[in-house]
Amino acid sequence: MGMNGIKPLFTAAMALVFPAAVFGQPTAFEDLLGAAGPAEFSSVPEPEALAAGAEPEAFQFLPPDNDEPGFEWPSANKSLDGEFVLIGGAATFLKASKAQSDDLADGSGRCALEAGAGYELVSRPGFEGVHAVVELRDRVPGCHFFKGYIYLPHLAATSAGGAWQLPKNVRAFLDTLAYAEGTEERYNYIFTFAVFESYADHPRVRKCSGRLCSTAAGRYQFLSKTWDGLAGSMGLADFTPPSQDKAAIELIRRNGAYNSAANSSNYDNFVRAVNKLNGTWASLPGSPYGQPTHSMANLWKYYKRALAKY
Repeated sequence: MGMNGIKPLFTAAMALVFPAAVFGQPTAFEDLLGAAGPAEFSSVPEPEALAAGAEPEAFQFLPPDNDEPGFEWPSANKSLDGEFVLIGGAATFLKASKAQSDDLADGSGRCALEAGAGYELVSRPGFEGVHAVVELRDRVPGCHFFKGYIYLPHLAATSAGGAWQLPKNVRAFLDTLAYAEGTEERYNYIFTFAVFESYADHPRVRKCSGRLCSTAAGRYQFLSKTWDGLAGSMGLADFTPPSQDKAAIELIRRNGAYNSAANSSNYDNFVRAVNKLNGTWASLPGSPYGQPTHSMANLWKYYKRALAKY
C-alpha cells in the first residue's frame, strides 16, 4: 500500500512528462479579423473568392493522406495495468458534483489528491468541459465519495492516452500550437473563446469575430470540415482530448512536419515544422489567410519554456 493507504501505481517522475504551464501571453486568437487577402503560398490551395457582401469563412488546409512518417500510438498502455490517472507536480482535488456535494455530511465536496501520485480507476476516465470524470477504485482517506471530477491541467497522464504518450519535443510543439491558437491547455474552446461541455462530437458551432466566421473548436482549433475528414479516416469516435491530440499529430504528419517536430529542440527543425504547418494553422507565421500571426521568435521563446516543463 502507498501513502495514506492508497495504492499508487507510479509517480510523476517515472512518467517524465508534466502538463505545460499557462503563460498568459497575448495571442492572435483574440483578434482574428481576416481583413487582408491571402498571401502567395505555393503548397496550400488558395481560399475561394467571396461573393459580394459575404462574410469571410475560416479555411484550414487538410492534406490528403500520404506515406509521411508519424508517431506510432500505442494500442494499449502495455507498461501499466488497468485504468488510472496520474496527478501532476502539484496536489489537486477530486471534486464531487453539486448533487453529490449537497448529500455529503461535511458539505466539502472535494478530496485531496497527492502530487505525483497515481490512482487506479474502476473504468476509463471520461471528459467533460475542463475536467476528467473518474471513479476511483479505492477510497481516498477522509473522502466520502469515489466518483468525481479532476481539473485536466492538473493531470500528468491518464489511461485514456493522448499527448502525454508523445516524445517531449513533440508535446512541447503541440503546446506551442495551442499557445498560437490561443487555447493553451483548454480542449473545450470554440472560436471567440466560447466553451462547450460535451466531447461526444465536434460542437459544430459557427461563431464570428469581426468579419471572420469559423467553426474552429478544441485545443487545436479544428474546423468541423477538417475534423470530419480526419475522424472518418482515423476512426475517431469522439472529440475528447486524446482524440484531439491524435488528430493534431495526424495533421502534422500529413503536412510532412512530424520528423521536424520530433527534433524541434533544434531551432532549424522548429522553423521547418512551423513553415510546413502555416497553411493548416492560421496563427503561424507565413500563414496565407491574412489573419494576425505570431512571430517565429515569439513561438520559439514559448516552445523553449514549454519544453523545459517535461
